[in-house]
Amino acid sequence: MRTVAEYLSKAAEFEAMAVAAPIDVLRKRYDDIAACYRLLAKEREWLIGTGALEDDKPITLKRPDYS
Repeated sequence: MRTVAEYLSKAAEFEAMAVAAPIDVLRKRYDDIAACYRLLAKEREWLIGTGALEDDKPITLKRPDYS
């Protein structure tokens, strides 16, 4: 899980890609992805505000070892 700043940074990347996209379908897709990253940032801010998360440090999940 990323920090709020990382989510907003990714949103900005996709917004820039949308502006530069030569095809309308790609522009819409990139805009949608940017909106999703903004939503993730807003949700994380809310979780921090409610105390469900203590701070904005990224959370690293360990992969299960299936060997």
